[in-house]
Amino acid sequence: MYIISQNEELTTDKVKKIINNYETTHKPRLLRYRDYYDGRQAILQKTVTNEYKPCNRIVTNYCYNIVQNYLGYMTGIGITYSSNDEGFDNVRDILNYNDIKTEDSDLLLNALIYGVSFEINYLDADLQQRFKVLDCCIPVYSDTLDGDLMYVIRYYRDYTIDDIVTNNPDWIIEIYSADTISRYKATSQFGEMTLIDVPAQHYFGQVPITVFKLNNDMRSVFDKVMTLQDAYNTLLSSEVDDFEAFCDAYLVLKGADIDETTLATMKENRVLVLDADGSAEYLNKSITDTQINNMLQNVNDTIHKIANSPDFNDEKLLAQSGIAMRYKLVGFENSSSAIESNMKKALQRRIELICAILELIGTTAIWRDVAITFTRNLPVNTLEAAQVINSLRGIVSDKTLLSLLPFVSDPDAELEQLQAEQESKTGLYSFDNGGVA
Repeated sequence: MYIISQNEELTTDKVKKIINNYETTHKPRLLRYRDYYDGRQAILQKTVTNEYKPCNRIVTNYCYNIVQNYLGYMTGIGITYSSNDEGFDNVRDILNYNDIKTEDSDLLLNALIYGVSFEINYLDADLQQRFKVLDCCIPVYSDTLDGDLMYVIRYYRDYTIDDIVTNNPDWIIEIYSADTISRYKATSQFGEMTLIDVPAQHYFGQVPITVFKLNNDMRSVFDKVMTLQDAYNTLLSSEVDDFEAFCDAYLVLKGADIDETTLATMKENRVLVLDADGSAEYLNKSITDTQINNMLQNVNDTIHKIANSPDFNDEKLLAQSGIAMRYKLVGFENSSSAIESNMKKALQRRIELICAILELIGTTAIWRDVAITFTRNLPVNTLEAAQVINSLRGIVSDKTLLSLLPFVSDPDAELEQLQAEQESKTGLYSFDNGGVA
């Protein structure tokens, strides 16, 4: 974490120091996370001293599976946003315009992989409010107890056709503050920073980038199982190596005096000519795969245990009832709840930035009144859910009850549609009565 005094200016010299420190201290870890998620893992660097020995490099990508388990569990059913505030319709329109389900999923995906995720709010060419997930940002906080976000530094390569040939492009550095966005061009080693244009004014009233920390350490969701991931790949690759070596067993000829020319002729004709006392047999390596399989299973179980990510390939888990399955997923749910709490803070800040622009154009919307609801993506007994809702009717509001149904993604819209249908039926009933009278 980078900290600056609240009254201190972020100069270009400080920016260069921060970026250089980030490049050597933090970025390598983030790139390693990405490699492990994509399957570029340590086993791929495996070598053997003898070129004739098997050298399998097998990747069983637990890191990818763990990320997808959390992503599907938390955002497979879209996050819902609701409010009693009259101005929320404008907020909802902006959320829908930005394909909110996809953006929420992308925001969580980056956080699960890297331990932190960033999202920028901006106005497009049509002055529509937009938000988009970003990569490679450096937040700078104040040294106060509140730890306010003072600046965000974003940098990326400025590729041109010549740069692609020389593979030595310059950098574009953007610095976001509470009032302005400044853009600089820097050399490949960040030696010089040249201001590209006059700093652009924005109107969000705070840094327009949201920082979503997956946890306090900003570590990937699979950080603690990476060594176990390597162990599993090594064990499995070694087992396949042993089996391949078994298939390539040595042929032993006993009591036979054969030169290389004769042996080559035998191999070509696939015929063995031996003396009366000679014999032939394969020299096989004794393979006991039970121990290897037990070790693989132990590593598999340990990975799922430490990551609090269930093994959905386990038939015993899938064969259980809904309640029993939920008990099995207590650890998974606890981890997901902690992630949900941190993500809600980021989503609330997104809504706050949206409302800041709406207020400027005379539209009232209170971002604190927006309820953000996560729905776990698990098989649900709809009949059981309906019974629970009926038992709570009159005790809990209709909107809250509707939010308990997994197939209702927007309780407010559902209530409006229900009211419209009831009014339509009431109007039709009155008309018919009047006609009969």
